[in-house]
Amino acid sequence: MSESGDYDPGPWGGYDFKSARKSYDAHVGRSYSDAVRTGKDLDEMLEKKVSTKSTSPLVIACDVTGSMGDWPATMFSKLPYLENEGKEYLGKDMEICFAAIGDAYSDKYPLQVRPFTKGKDLEKRMKELVIEGGGGGQTSESYDLAALYFANNADMPNAIKPILIFIGDEGLYEHVDKQQAKNIIGINFEERLSTKQLFEQLKTKYSVYLVRKPYENTGRDGMSSTDQRIYKQWEELLGAENISILPEPGRVVDVIFGILAKETNRIDYFRDELTGRQKPDQVKTVLKALETIHCIEGAPDRKKLKAGMSVTRNAGGGKPTKSLV
Repeated sequence: MSESGDYDPGPWGGYDFKSARKSYDAHVGRSYSDAVRTGKDLDEMLEKKVSTKSTSPLVIACDVTGSMGDWPATMFSKLPYLENEGKEYLGKDMEICFAAIGDAYSDKYPLQVRPFTKGKDLEKRMKELVIEGGGGGQTSESYDLAALYFANNADMPNAIKPILIFIGDEGLYEHVDKQQAKNIIGINFEERLSTKQLFEQLKTKYSVYLVRKPYENTGRDGMSSTDQRIYKQWEELLGAENISILPEPGRVVDVIFGILAKETNRIDYFRDELTGRQKPDQVKTVLKALETIHCIEGAPDRKKLKAGMSVTRNAGGGKPTKSLV
């Protein structure tokens, strides 16, 4: 179904993409000022722990600093398609947890996490997020705090293999700040924890991906020196086969579906569905963004995996993905 029309499946009947986008744009414009005016503190936005009984939990952690522009609003407007097509890959009991990432060195709300949910409640939970639009301007944001939170504060006893997708444009701090970990998340640790060590822990619990918005627009098919540096940092943590580079927000939900297709070994279905729904230029954008993620064929069926096993680090004996930088 084309995204230009209304969507009419189940509880989302009569949903209109354009109206939803207009409504969320208005929310984004006032969410931070409303939060400050009403005295909303960080504890209200950050669950102490999230839990779900779903066998297929999906975490979407989106950078909401100023450089992300309208990406959060675009994703919100496509919520019904995100949920309904997501179930095609992950099953009817799929639940989604939304998180918002800022910068703990400068922002009032550096990490926000809403409970796992599904159906129309997704709209409510995403609108609870404060879009601060801040950031420190140093090409690093607090993705490490989101990683620390989900590595420790998510209870998913029935999960086969949870999926965590970061959406962002900047790099990571090299180490987790102990005081931030204690004050924001409530986690104490004695030894210095590097972001690399943290992500190794995170990957034992989730299949972890990044959908990356280029930080700078070079005006050509390539990366600026800043983007190369940021990309290389993420590549060292996740591998090129777990990173998508996407230059525009309109296709972010399609790329998420492509990731789910990789995880469930349904790439052929994904390509057929995408081609039948989108225009040729849109299909080209999505497939280019997924070229490193879809390069390994024969990914195992995630339903046969036990908790803690990764579907991305032993994907059917394919060759490692070549770095893009």
